[in-house]
Amino acid sequence: MLNKINILISFVFCFISFLFSIIYKDITLLLFSLYIIIPFILKIKPIITFLYLVFGFIALFLGFQLHLYKTVYWYDNFVHFIWGFLSSLLAIMILKKFKKYDNMIFICLFIFIFSLASSGLWEVCEFTIDNIFNSDMQRRATGVYDTMKDIILALFGNILFILSFIFEYKNKKLLVRFLIDNL
Repeated sequence: MLNKINILISFVFCFISFLFSIIYKDITLLLFSLYIIIPFILKIKPIITFLYLVFGFIALFLGFQLHLYKTVYWYDNFVHFIWGFLSSLLAIMILKKFKKYDNMIFICLFIFIFSLASSGLWEVCEFTIDNIFNSDMQRRATGVYDTMKDIILALFGNILFILSFIFEYKNKKLLVRFLIDNL
């Protein structure tokens, strides 16, 4: 059922992207369509595909194409916080794939480090894109403030995930445990 929902969401996102690319003559929207197709090519599990599609829509389409990063003052903070939570799920997926999912201390430490590393890597990408394309993703006027704020917000999302994970460790019916069990 979730796979059918993912396909429907992908179709709608691609259609919207196509319409916007025609109206605004913007190729980045067509690239967003490629972003949407990736989980189906890689055959990623439905729950991860769903989260990937929703995050991509929130971060890329709403943030960049509808300019919510510029018009809604807290939108960038929201996206980085959500990434902290989702990158933690990605870390668990990696642990499960390599069957390193038996020591609670190791799991929490890996989740923490992976989330911070992915946030830092994203900030490096923003810096690089800003310098190559003369854009302003990092809001150069505010200096290091924006970069540090983004990493700290992702850290808060990560810590929320870890605390939820520890709290729900034995209970299989709560949200974080449900997501982990379906990875």
